Amino acid sequence: MERPILTIKQAAKLLQVDPNTIYRWARGGKFPASKIGKEWRVLRSDVIKFVESKKAQTQFLTKSQEAELITALVGRREIPLKLEYLGEGADRYVAISAPEVAGGSEVEIIYQYKERLSDFLKNRRFNLLDIGCGDGKKAAFFISNITKQVSSYSGLDISPRMLDLAGQTMQIAHPELAYEQFIDDFEHGSISNTTYYLNRRYQHNNLILFLGNTIGNLSDAHRVLINLRDGMSSQDLLFVGMAFYNPKNIPIASYNEKAIDLLWTVPEKIGIGRQDAKIYWTYNAALRQLECQLEFIKNWGKIFGGNPIRFGKGQKIRLAISRRFTKDDTFELFARAGFKIEIFVHDKDNALVLCRPHAWEKRI
Repeated sequence: MERPILTIKQAAKLLQVDPNTIYRWARGGKFPASKIGKEWRVLRSDVIKFVESKKAQTQFLTKSQEAELITALVGRREIPLKLEYLGEGADRYVAISAPEVAGGSEVEIIYQYKERLSDFLKNRRFNLLDIGCGDGKKAAFFISNITKQVSSYSGLDISPRMLDLAGQTMQIAHPELAYEQFIDDFEHGSISNTTYYLNRRYQHNNLILFLGNTIGNLSDAHRVLINLRDGMSSQDLLFVGMAFYNPKNIPIASYNEKAIDLLWTVPEKIGIGRQDAKIYWTYNAALRQLECQLEFIKNWGKIFGGNPIRFGKGQKIRLAISRRFTKDDTFELFARAGFKIEIFVHDKDNALVLCRPHAWEKRI
């Protein structure tokens, strides 16, 4: 019969660690043991909870993310791109952030049109909310060159590692700014909890950055723009970076050279090895988008999350898209989502949109 109450030595045996380690954890308040007289005791149930909590801290996906991944894999033969930025995927992204891959020339457009953007934003103070923040360097550049009238900087992302990288960047570039992190998935719903909190705390409107052509990586950009709009007031602003359609520059070779390693993050986590499949990008001219797929080079099967997952040789999983937008695409997309475009600028390969939600009636 299992004992409900354990000594430290019994707990150590159950965990397969040295008893001195348990004593050290207990004294430091890092282990759920209680001192009764001169002896330490611990509930067996608390030992199990301790192990489960450590597992939760080290597992790659949350339960909801795991469910989303399995549903996408089995139901649509897809891996959601956003999951590739978790864990070491964040560092892989930073390592491959070339202009043609991650929208790096956005900073060049920001600098080229800095007077126009600065003039539009002058005399206004904002909370800067960086959606899908990356390493925070674009936001830091924006603050330095466009507006220093920023009361706070906040990153919102599903990747804790990416948020940490953005925080480190901002601490170096603008140490005077308050910094907050929000672990959230803007694809799943409104960000109003975050925007309302920032507005109440800092007493300013929000300026939301959505850079890096993140909008072009979404299968339903319209829905995500509505999610963002639903978290904004008519005085908030949204600043979006987009890949601009340039038929003379479709960077397939660059994507196949630089944007492959990142996309192995989730497949390898679920047991798909590089000996099992290959990853490559192609271009869909009809949709004006680059498309990435994983193709199995042999039969593959694993148990993941308690579910048997199998793919045959030659079957494909979609990993990512990267859409190119024309000017007409852009204005139609934002109008349908309920935004008024205040500024639209572009170079040969990238575009920037500064917009606000339509108010339902004109102010007098």
